[in-house]
Amino acid sequence: MITKVQNFEPLEKILDVLPGFVYQLKMNPQGEFTWLYLSKGVEHILGLPVEEALQDANRLLSLIHPDDYDRVLSESIAIGEKEQSWFGEFRMHTVDGREMYFEAHDTSRKQVNGDIVFTGFANNVSERRELEHRLDLMAHYDALTGLLNRSSFYEILENTIRTSHRRQQHFALLFIDLDHFKPVNDNFGHRAGDILLQFVSGRIKQSLRTSDTCCRYGGDEFLVVLPDVGGMENPARVAEKIIQQLEQPFEVEGHILHISASIGISLYPDHGNNPDTLISLADQTMYQAKHSGGGNVRIHED
Repeated sequence: MITKVQNFEPLEKILDVLPGFVYQLKMNPQGEFTWLYLSKGVEHILGLPVEEALQDANRLLSLIHPDDYDRVLSESIAIGEKEQSWFGEFRMHTVDGREMYFEAHDTSRKQVNGDIVFTGFANNVSERRELEHRLDLMAHYDALTGLLNRSSFYEILENTIRTSHRRQQHFALLFIDLDHFKPVNDNFGHRAGDILLQFVSGRIKQSLRTSDTCCRYGGDEFLVVLPDVGGMENPARVAEKIIQQLEQPFEVEGHILHISASIGISLYPDHGNNPDTLISLADQTMYQAKHSGGGNVRIHED
């Protein structure tokens, strides 16, 4: 003999602690929505009381990110008409404005009167997305300066070569090495040196166009790609601007620090057509600039 269970309280408690919210949404033939059921996750995660959401379906729907709203609704409705399952990712804003990521999976059933009922679960995946974002940063960016790391820059350099070859354009590669950086670490400690590198990175970026790319190559060395340069004068002018920026005093932990930089420049396709050659020649040319007293710019000469 099977006994019908009438007490749903234990099930409600389980639903309330899920990392998301369970929902049942009805859409009538006129395209009007009504929430038939919402679990407490709506309130716990988004800050919207369930009672308020149930009274006005658009109150919760309006929390979907504007850039995702039309896509989510159009995909759901299209699947609903076919009575199929839907899976999608979208963003929502909490009542206090924070952005959250959700993955939703629902099934739809079309009623005799033309209503479509969606039943599903929206899983809060914000922590996972944040972890993925941090891992992506670690994989592609230098942790200290926030600039691209060496491997990511190398990929961009390869792409720049392909693009420049296709468009028959020239680009410049700048190899930047700081002058007088070692005494900063020796006299004021590595913490001061790290802070100085962060300030240096900021000043280099301020000297560049949005189309230019900069990376921390290692230690106190930086690489910059200047795409689509007309001739030797333009990269030399940018390099001089960088040196002028870096020669301005830095205030680090109460100390006024003075540094400069030596910059070597190689040009594509004049000096090479692959990343290793261009980097090596710019490196060699940078040392020529450094040996001539530092604070100088040199363009490679064959």
